[in-house]
Amino acid sequence: MMSALVRPFRNAVMLSLLVSGMSAVAVHSSHASERTPIPVPKNIVYAGQAISGQLLRDRSVPTGYLSRVSVFTRHSDVVGKVAKTTLMPGRPIPVNYVTEPDVVKVNQRALMRYEISGLKITAEVSPLNSAQVGGQVRARNLQTGIIVYGTAQKDGTIVAGAIQ
Repeated sequence: MMSALVRPFRNAVMLSLLVSGMSAVAVHSSHASERTPIPVPKNIVYAGQAISGQLLRDRSVPTGYLSRVSVFTRHSDVVGKVAKTTLMPGRPIPVNYVTEPDVVKVNQRALMRYEISGLKITAEVSPLNSAQVGGQVRARNLQTGIIVYGTAQKDGTIVAGAIQ
């Protein structure tokens, strides 16, 4: 006799959950329809390759996806960077898959400057490592063979010592 009384209550609870679940599904599906365009490669981009605007196209992804992953959302943020790993066509580009380009490259002659109190010394050097802007560079002075250290500059030169 007790089960006959419980059954209508249980059915009412199930109906209530079903109805509330349907409204939750309806709300969730409205968010799923919101989409945002993000840049993705048109073709394979190989490690070490510079990324240009011609290599990218837009792909529409759910807006909620962007809160769960760390990918580039604007073309201007990724253009000019260099792929650290192979980027596949149509796949979002994670921010840790690209890096700034090197301004000083290993074994490509560069100019090293040293300035202090009006004294300016320049020398042609051969960098022993590549570096991005602000990175440390070891380089061999081509005239003396001595290894010197400096900081890579935006224009591709290397600065030794403090610039005043």
